[in-house]
Amino acid sequence: MEKRLISYRCNIITPTKEGRLLTLEDHIINVQDGKIQSIVPYAEHQGEWNDYRDCIALPGFIDLHAHVSQFHVKGAHEPALLPWLQKHVFPAEKHSKNPDYARNISSLFFAETIRKATSFSVIYTAPFREAADAAFEVASQMEIKAKIGMSLMDTNSPAYLMHNKDYALSNSIELDEKWTEPMLGHIFSPRFALSCSPELMHEIGKYAQAKGSFIQTHLSENPEEIRQVIKAFGQDSYTEVYRNLGILTNKTILGHAIHLSDDELDTIKLSGAAIAHCPDSNFFLKSGVFPLSRIKEKGIPFALGSDVAAGTSLFMPYHAKMMNYRQDNTLVSAQEMLFRITLRSAEILHLDTRIGSIESGKDADISFFKLPPELDFGENALSPFFFASDIFKLKQFLIDGKERL
Repeated sequence: MEKRLISYRCNIITPTKEGRLLTLEDHIINVQDGKIQSIVPYAEHQGEWNDYRDCIALPGFIDLHAHVSQFHVKGAHEPALLPWLQKHVFPAEKHSKNPDYARNISSLFFAETIRKATSFSVIYTAPFREAADAAFEVASQMEIKAKIGMSLMDTNSPAYLMHNKDYALSNSIELDEKWTEPMLGHIFSPRFALSCSPELMHEIGKYAQAKGSFIQTHLSENPEEIRQVIKAFGQDSYTEVYRNLGILTNKTILGHAIHLSDDELDTIKLSGAAIAHCPDSNFFLKSGVFPLSRIKEKGIPFALGSDVAAGTSLFMPYHAKMMNYRQDNTLVSAQEMLFRITLRSAEILHLDTRIGSIESGKDADISFFKLPPELDFGENALSPFFFASDIFKLKQFLIDGKERL
């Protein structure tokens, strides 16, 4: 049965291709059957409408890199990645072997993404099938859009987290065959090279390439991590390890990617892989500064991830601001900030015909933020939204046209 048409009178700011910006004042967004049916000036509209004239309408945000099983250790600080994992993250993740615990933390995590106007997340769970099943179950029940993968750890890891290669591979393949929908699907998730055997990564790469499946992993986040990887694998670079094992594809998302040579950047570019830039996390763990200018010069696609729990918030505009703040000499405009948490992420996920911008025919994933009365609508309103976001209150949030607040 066709659902009734719902019309929202509002002011629209949305990215377009190549990162351009479209601002539409006093327009109607018509929503039906979960889709944006049309967008028209108010003067051309006939019929009833919901009054959101005091709001700016933005696309639902996309988080390209997050860890659901770490949700309760946000803010637990250590001065570097590897000590932080050992002291805080790994002990926290072991609890998600319990299905009830895993369902509860997944429910809390996804409820927070809704409060922060995130309409799609790319997620690692703890290295247990129970954790992945719970995340998928809760996401399905809550009608959440996500790619979810079980962290894979078959070597060089705490005994209470480590599994064998057959467990990692068989369970990941079962999840990949079960969860195949574009808006709720599986992503192979070898945690990073230090936690995965060459045999496991090779099998993942071979299967994912044959099936066209997505892969996510971490790359070159921390100098000590890199030294250990090069020593363990006997390769010239961290990126070469992934290339030689078949992990780099045009459906691979590489978390962090901070400390990379030009040859490594060329390898990533040639593979078609993309990068999830996590500026808040990089700052929190003192991992280093993302080479933004060099990434852009190479033409490597990248977008933003919260990286909770090393990231301290699930609010993607905050991470867009941090992208700006972490660059001393490279300009990051508000226009680009919006692009990197919406349409660019959608392109990386091969979902830009469905999500990432407010356009006719796309999924009705729309956030409505109240425009402070002292601000005029227009492109200039976008800068305060990112740099002083606390003065903008989320009034309503739609996922597939359903009001979630």
